[in-house]
Amino acid sequence: MGQGWESKSELEKTVLAGIHGTPQLKRTERRNYLGFFRERIIQAVTFSQIKSKEGTAAINQALKDSRAKELVVHSRARSKAMPCIINAQNKGIDFTITNDPEFIGEVAVIVVAAEAVDVDKLLSDREI
Repeated sequence: MGQGWESKSELEKTVLAGIHGTPQLKRTERRNYLGFFRERIIQAVTFSQIKSKEGTAAINQALKDSRAKELVVHSRARSKAMPCIINAQNKGIDFTITNDPEFIGEVAVIVVAAEAVDVDKLLSDREI
């Protein structure tokens, strides 16, 4: 039981994956960022930030980034994020409204790229 995943045989890994499902990489990170890896996020804002002009402006600025592929909004922030959703639609960027009980933390709205991006600081980092 104390063995790590790497030390298990292929048979053990197959059996465990069949019972428990495939192990997830960086599960906590993905739970904090609405199901996405931090490395794919161009911008993120918290529930309190999306209520401010600064938060909305940060998301709208990120939607101008040529790498922006999707806007993801937690359902609790849907009404406050509506201007961003409309902006994404006008730019032809997909958007998703999500409400997974697995999500933790304060991140309410993110703009994601299809691949990893090099963004050091997110607006949400101020509050996390």
